[in-house]
Amino acid sequence: MSAIDQIGIKVIESADLPTGNVKPLLHDPSHCVWLIPTPEFRLAAFESRGTMWSIPNKTSNPIRALSNLLERDRLFTERLQVMVETAGLPAVKVDGRLTEDALERCIAGKFGLDG
Repeated sequence: MSAIDQIGIKVIESADLPTGNVKPLLHDPSHCVWLIPTPEFRLAAFESRGTMWSIPNKTSNPIRALSNLLERDRLFTERLQVMVETAGLPAVKVDGRLTEDALERCIAGKFGLDG
């Protein structure tokens, strides 16, 4: 991860990378933005990839397994949102309503690149 703080601006979109691991590597917290997906966006992403049932179908109760996976993701994202807010790091909620271009402009705005 030592290369991270040499890149400059970062876009974080990883459920596996807690804020505590990133913030110490930043020269300036405004060089980072967290993309926080809503549960609806996550569901739509799974559906669009065609992978929504990949893991649940390997269980004896696929419907319950999917429900548990989605709830786990929701809880993790909720926790991540709190960590981002507590650390004072910028974030963008991703709910699927923005076009890719609009989302890009929103992220650029977080970096002060909107003008």
